[in-house]
Amino acid sequence: MHGTGNPFSKTVIGDNEPLCNQKELLAALMLEAHSGNNNVLLAPRRAGKTSLAMRLARNYRAQGGLATFTDLSAVPSTDAAAERIATALFAALSINDKIFKKLSQLVTAFVPVITMNPDGSFSVSASASGICKNGLDRLVSVVASLDRISTQSDMPFLVILDEFQDLAMLSDGALIEAALRSTIQHHKASYLFIGSRRKLLRDMFESPNRAFYRGATTRELPFINKDEFSVHLIERAGTSGAVWPRAITDTIVATVEAHTYSVTAIAHTLFEATAPHTPNEDDLTDAIHITTTRETSLFMSIYASLTPQSRILLEALAAEATKHPMAGDYMARHKLTNAATVKKSLLTLVNGDHIAINEDGFTCLTDPLLKRWLTTRWSKRNMLSSLLPE
Repeated sequence: MHGTGNPFSKTVIGDNEPLCNQKELLAALMLEAHSGNNNVLLAPRRAGKTSLAMRLARNYRAQGGLATFTDLSAVPSTDAAAERIATALFAALSINDKIFKKLSQLVTAFVPVITMNPDGSFSVSASASGICKNGLDRLVSVVASLDRISTQSDMPFLVILDEFQDLAMLSDGALIEAALRSTIQHHKASYLFIGSRRKLLRDMFESPNRAFYRGATTRELPFINKDEFSVHLIERAGTSGAVWPRAITDTIVATVEAHTYSVTAIAHTLFEATAPHTPNEDDLTDAIHITTTRETSLFMSIYASLTPQSRILLEALAAEATKHPMAGDYMARHKLTNAATVKKSLLTLVNGDHIAINEDGFTCLTDPLLKRWLTTRWSKRNMLSSLLPE
């Protein structure tokens, strides 16, 4: 046991925690925001895009701007989307009583609800005002209020919509896209649309037949430089009094291909098990295994949501990335039925952002921990060990 806190956060990076790298992208997005331009930020699942966007919002506020962040992941309806955006907007306005009183009344589709928490703090939510007849009207109205606020406020305004592509997955997705584009296109505020289902989000902004076509500049979130990431781990461990060898941190980064969450999760587990002592290779091996096992609930839910053929293809790509997943020898080697089924499964896995084509042209999994989980969970060694008495 150790008395210091774990310096490796597996959730969104806190306002006072250092971000590793991404300084150039952060500066570019800040410039775009102050210029009133709209951007799309694409990144694989759990690659750090939300932490980056929230840091952008913090820095934007520190420079005198108003920033609102809305999480639209798995949003079930237009009503829910409207309520989430309104709640995020009221929360952003509540940082200053004068601003809140002046501008919150411009959100006509909703009224703010202030709640006192047991610890004495306040939280804010949104309740429909009854002015709008349906969810789409409420959504359009609350988005229109963003423009009213940016127009009547002397503060520059940044609107961040996380997992924006999930709106298009609703039954009335096409209507939502068309309504929002016509509402947003002349706004003074700057918009940042981010998402982890990259194909779906890219299609929204790059397909000529979609409402948001050319409505924003598309950017990819790059992986953190491996050397910088390795040094960052050493420095973070050092803040809590632990000394980590460079060989250990290099192995962590290389094992999961500099994937932000995976690196941080392994580092979190390793620190938990060894601090304040210096970890060795055996400690790291155990930490990688424990970290992968801890993700079982998430990975099982992903696996269970897929069709049997998509599961087989996902396992095949975990075991062997390939440039030609529909090649006869590859399908035979991994017991894939036929090219048509593989093609359909590829589309499903790409749309879910479970797989992607890397810079070398190989189709591979986007989450290194999921890859490790698939290749070890049903291995003969694991199956046999589970049968042995403790």
